[in-house]
Amino acid sequence: MKKLLPLLCGALLLLAACRRDAAITDTTLTFPTGTWNHFQPEQLDVRVDNVEDYYDIDLTVSVDTARYRYSEFPVRFELTSPAGESRQFYSKVTLKENGRWRGEAEGGLRTVKGRVRSYFSFNHAGTHSLSLYQTTGQFDLEGIHSLRLQITRATVDYNL
Repeated sequence: MKKLLPLLCGALLLLAACRRDAAITDTTLTFPTGTWNHFQPEQLDVRVDNVEDYYDIDLTVSVDTARYRYSEFPVRFELTSPAGESRQFYSKVTLKENGRWRGEAEGGLRTVKGRVRSYFSFNHAGTHSLSLYQTTGQFDLEGIHSLRLQITRATVDYNL
């Protein structure tokens, strides 16, 4: 029995390390002044070890409803791989539908989560540089409180 316990603990640790839903990044970016300049991207590094997997990219946007006037939050992702390859894509998070706010309200802020990319694949392992740009057309976007970027391994359903 004493020999079985370490083996069981090791197996549990291995299973925990191999969780399919583990995030490769879960980062929150805050804007203390509530303003995001069009020409100042938010930058972060994303470490990717497995290029065989597909990933879901979710963006949670928190805005001040008294200052933010758009029904969508448009954003551009620019990704540079360790090999120097550059890729970019545009997406948006829908904040209002039919004139009504989506998501959760708390203290004058509205927080809405949206999937900006499903089944995204990385071409190279290593540390990728990710730049996020707001693409509203406003020089200084007002009313933005924070962004939460989550990149998790996607669950691929082969039975569709």
